[in-house]
Amino acid sequence: MRTARVTLTENTTNISGRSTPFNRISLPVRNEVHIRKYLPLDIRVRLRSRVLELAKLSMSYQQIQTEIFESTHIRLSKGSISGWIRGIHNPSGGKNKFRAVASPELAYVIGVIAGDGNLSVHGYNYEMLLSVTDHDFAEEFSRCLAKILGKSSLYKVRWSEKRKRWIVQGSSILLHRFLSKPWKHLKNHIEHSPRCRFSFLKALFDGEGSITGRNLTMTNTDLSLLLYVRKLLAKSGISTSIPGVTHRAGSILKDPHTGRNYKRRRDCYVMRVSPMDLLPFARKIGFSIERKKRVLPSLGDSFETPDCLID
Repeated sequence: MRTARVTLTENTTNISGRSTPFNRISLPVRNEVHIRKYLPLDIRVRLRSRVLELAKLSMSYQQIQTEIFESTHIRLSKGSISGWIRGIHNPSGGKNKFRAVASPELAYVIGVIAGDGNLSVHGYNYEMLLSVTDHDFAEEFSRCLAKILGKSSLYKVRWSEKRKRWIVQGSSILLHRFLSKPWKHLKNHIEHSPRCRFSFLKALFDGEGSITGRNLTMTNTDLSLLLYVRKLLAKSGISTSIPGVTHRAGSILKDPHTGRNYKRRRDCYVMRVSPMDLLPFARKIGFSIERKKRVLPSLGDSFETPDCLID
């Protein structure tokens, strides 16, 4: 192995990278650090770049593994090396590039994650996930996610028989990193324009909103988020009640779709939109969910109380 490396060095321009230094990572020499998902993104990106440089010199996976280990004390698996060289994996998310440019679609995704959505990590997949009972809600999240990640096709909306829910999953480490920030740090993207503001609010009302007759409410365990929503609605000329506790921590919540019981870990708050402002709400914000959306115009135009209950 050592002879092969010397030969390659003599026939190329500094295989060890002296001409374009790969900064040595400060780790104890006695420890071997295997590549893991918790290595910082910038380190993984630089490792991949170095692996691709070495691959262009026709080095074997074993030679690349040895070279990387000797210069960084990180032992990459041959599977990681193979995945990077063949283009199967990319630390930055492959084709799913993300630029934090304010848009209604990005505001909607921020609102979904602040409400019903989740962020998760599975190996190389840094996922944005939504699991809901309404197909059109999942479809809108899929559309917005695909738009901000530059995908030519929508993310698949699949049905989970076990969960009795529609599920959408998208993967991008850069977007995952962006959405991992508290929503309070993303206000510039939420309030960039009226369209962004309305889109953020629509996402939250899609997930957290409930309408019964003329009673339009939003519930959430994050009181500060409800107060922020109240402020944004007021800016749009829509008045609301002050959020109040509707369920205490420790009380039982029953999922109407699966029948499973859950214990609430935090107090739950509710905020009500003024019945007189339902028409402005319908015109400016509304819902992506058809079963909720079709109720608002009738409420706004005639203020008749329908016999249906929509949660």
